[in-house]
Amino acid sequence: MSSPRALPSSFVERLEGAGFARVTPGVLQPAEPFLDVMGEELRQRVFLTSDAQGHELCLRPDFTIPTALIHISRGACDAPGAYFYEGPVFRHGSNGGEAPQAGVESFGRADAIAAETEVLALAIEACGALGLPEPAIRIGDRAVVEAAVDALDAPVAFRRRLKRSLAHGGTLEALSVARAEEAEHAGLFAALAAAGPESGRAVIEDLLSLAGIAAVGGRTAGEIAERFLERAEALSVELPADARRALGALLAVDDLAPEALATLQALSESAGVSTAVATLGERLDTFRKAGLPVERMRFQTRFGRGLDYYTGLVFELSGASGSEPVAGGGRYDGLLTALGAPKRTPGVGFALWLERFPGARP
Repeated sequence: MSSPRALPSSFVERLEGAGFARVTPGVLQPAEPFLDVMGEELRQRVFLTSDAQGHELCLRPDFTIPTALIHISRGACDAPGAYFYEGPVFRHGSNGGEAPQAGVESFGRADAIAAETEVLALAIEACGALGLPEPAIRIGDRAVVEAAVDALDAPVAFRRRLKRSLAHGGTLEALSVARAEEAEHAGLFAALAAAGPESGRAVIEDLLSLAGIAAVGGRTAGEIAERFLERAEALSVELPADARRALGALLAVDDLAPEALATLQALSESAGVSTAVATLGERLDTFRKAGLPVERMRFQTRFGRGLDYYTGLVFELSGASGSEPVAGGGRYDGLLTALGAPKRTPGVGFALWLERFPGARP
């Protein structure tokens, strides 16, 4: 029997038969793409180094971004591409910094829900091939949350910050606490807001330069300045009580998928998410018709997976409720554009943490 630390040969044959091609991105990668599009938590866990010319490099912290770069480099963004991979990823603070991973990525398919159905079905099938035939399935939909936030009558910077916070597991209450904690810096934030975006950015960059700070946690001085300006604008925003209640009710939805959908449909008009919820309903219907276990999937509105590049469906599979996920993935339609693709290219995929499956050997 194949080691649980490797994809079984039968599943590899299954992927190849479905049109997925194996890719093997290099272990050493340019750091910039990862620092630009990964979530805050993972940015801080990247192993960084540089070459003789001073170019910043990193040990491969995930496979999705380098696989997307391979697809872009082939000039294939106008055509669908399907790939699978297997190998170690490197992150500070987990398994001595190295963990075996495998997964699939599907780019460029116009039939978005069909692509999601295939990818989720493959993730469930992979779990079975690795000794976990009926994983617990948790799903969410970043599009529902983003639609709700976009419906708020609030500045763009506030909405952007709220989306980022919610994607990383934050709550409205936590955002209020953060605003209260930042009140001690109200004078600085007020001065930045009064100065305007360009002057405010220049002031912060000058202060960082005087302090000898070029980058923090992988962020450039310009990016740090941008975050300060966002915080300055967001500090002055107070959501109306009715908008806060509607958003809070939406974010509180946490139930089996059919029941969660019914609740979201009841809330959709007041929260401004009717179109996104209708798409979620279509997705669940397609899953059901494909034989996926919708009735035991758990939907959580606030579930976001903590990566900035997800734009719609997100999912995680685990051995039991509350245990570490063994697989996770979702839709990331803006990722390839952020990495330099000439046009918006849809994408969906998943990764497997091979050492977390039953019987995995050290």
